[in-house]
Amino acid sequence: MSDFEKVIVEPRPSRQLLIGGAILHLSAGVAVVLSSVPTGIKAGFIAALGLSLARLEFRYGMAQSRGFIARIELLDGRWRLETGDGGVQSARLIGGYAHPLLVILNFRLERGSRRSLALLPDSADAQSLRRLRALLRIGPNGGSSGGALG
Repeated sequence: MSDFEKVIVEPRPSRQLLIGGAILHLSAGVAVVLSSVPTGIKAGFIAALGLSLARLEFRYGMAQSRGFIARIELLDGRWRLETGDGGVQSARLIGGYAHPLLVILNFRLERGSRRSLALLPDSADAQSLRRLRALLRIGPNGGSSGGALG
């Protein structure tokens, strides 16, 4: 279908995702501090939570970073991911989830690693997200799920 031959989404940092992620990380930190495990283990968990929070910021909050996906394109059945620092990677969509408040895309990069992208309503323009949700639901071949994910 011509509607799905070319899909372009240019994500921007999501304030909702960053605030929600920070609240969850802080809540987990409070739970660790209040737990009855030894202090050394608590320190390890707190350090891991801090690294996880920094990774969240790097991937979803810093638009110029190597971890931030600044543009995704579906051109003639092939996905192209561009990072915030200008790097380009070819990928294959291996799964996804579509909901009016959340779109999750799971990619397998050309070099074999996996990459996921979460898009909330404030992450991209509404029309791009609408087209992406439609693509995930019905696929470019009018309902065959293999086409949308291939």
